Amino acid sequence: MRLSKKLVIAALGSATLVLNSLAAFAAGPMIEDTEGPLVRIAISDTLNCSINYQGDRFNEFYNSRSAQNPADCGTFLAVGSELFGPGKLNSPAARRMGRIAWTPVSQTKSGTGTQADPWVLTTVVRGGGFEITQTDTYSTGNDFYATTSSVKNISDAAQDFTLYHAADCYLQDNDYGFGEYDESTGTVICRAEDPQTGKHTDRGRVEQFVPTTAGSNYYYSSFNEVWNKLKDRAPLPNKLERADSSRDNGMALSWTRTLEPNATVDYSLVTSFSPKGQVALSSATCAVAQPGADSTATRTIGVTITNPNRDVKSVQTVIATLSDDATYVPQSVSGAPEPTVAGKVLTFKNLELPANGSVKFSFLIAGSAEVTPLVKISGTTTSGAAIVESDTSQSSTCDFPELPTPGQSQPTPGQSQPTPGQSQPTAEQSQSTPEQAQSTPEQAQPTGGKSTEGNKLARTGANTGVAIALVGLLGVAGVGLVAARRRAH
Repeated sequence: MRLSKKLVIAALGSATLVLNSLAAFAAGPMIEDTEGPLVRIAISDTLNCSINYQGDRFNEFYNSRSAQNPADCGTFLAVGSELFGPGKLNSPAARRMGRIAWTPVSQTKSGTGTQADPWVLTTVVRGGGFEITQTDTYSTGNDFYATTSSVKNISDAAQDFTLYHAADCYLQDNDYGFGEYDESTGTVICRAEDPQTGKHTDRGRVEQFVPTTAGSNYYYSSFNEVWNKLKDRAPLPNKLERADSSRDNGMALSWTRTLEPNATVDYSLVTSFSPKGQVALSSATCAVAQPGADSTATRTIGVTITNPNRDVKSVQTVIATLSDDATYVPQSVSGAPEPTVAGKVLTFKNLELPANGSVKFSFLIAGSAEVTPLVKISGTTTSGAAIVESDTSQSSTCDFPELPTPGQSQPTPGQSQPTPGQSQPTAEQSQSTPEQAQSTPEQAQPTGGKSTEGNKLARTGANTGVAIALVGLLGVAGVGLVAARRRAH
């Protein structure tokens, strides 16, 4: 029945239906894209996140199935005994957190939605002696969007804080689902039931929070337990609870640190959805330097992309973005086709990623011998899965035995670079600085979540081949069951 309802919605033209029904929500700038697959991304002026996926009737996060209410998804900050967050939440459990609404400062929208010029929503709020500048970025055709929360201490004293990104999941119009954690990427996931069996398998749709700044903690449980953890004003416990039971679920990430007056730190994540239940692919980037004459150096950049899915993935693009002090050495690639080059952006294509395996390639850059240039890597597969970003600041060593020894001559100042046009960095490329990549003693890295039920699917990684990344289509949930459950909220 669920699939037949889905077909009816698709026949009606779901993207138009969603956009029209949500017209009343347009209190501020939002991203609306009839081509999708994310047909609407609305960030409220107090940092709710409300997302509509092509073909689904309701929001991907719980909002009482309303055409107007912002969803129970957002950015929160614990400072001492206070918790700051979105001004409007829907479930009683969310409202019982005792939060203080963010004070809105400004909100703007820019971009055209292309890969070269993505849409960007920029929202500024204040609370507890902090100012948050949040950017949410999306390009048409992506199954994901990127969020960076820039946290600034605007008080006159150092302050401890915990930043949360949390949501009450509402996948494919259904309030119930399962949970997983991928220790290779730090990703926490809500997964819908298998469309054929109704069980917890890797064929169910997923929505996930993928941290791209190091040092995150995670939590998955029922929606009310997720809100209770934020109510504690403490780092999340790195735990899955009853992940193998179909339940009214939620998920969250957190980061904790101390920030000096006037200091700013960025925290980034990707929110991704997969109608095919795909897992986000991880990447790792490293650099090996060999000093050259005249205070210059040629460095070998090693890139590893790991596919935890049980099927082969084809790369649509892998984007390497070089810092201003670095120059690509033409014809220096090993293990991949030569990229197209536009300024400091290299675009690699035609890579095949084996199931439960990885691909490694390398290339050379020329730059200063004194400072290692920053190289950022991100991308997507042809099936829409995100390749989680990484950069050379996140690795002090280079465990990459296949790397060639840098020995090529450097390009002369007048040497021309290839100029074929290619797509620009994708939406998920917001990066952390070297400072951000370091976790404080309180920020122990996640060590892998384990379901209390012991189901292998609840804990994923490169060797399990279990999907966790993006959200897909399963059908409209039984309305009576959902309504009965939500009355318990």
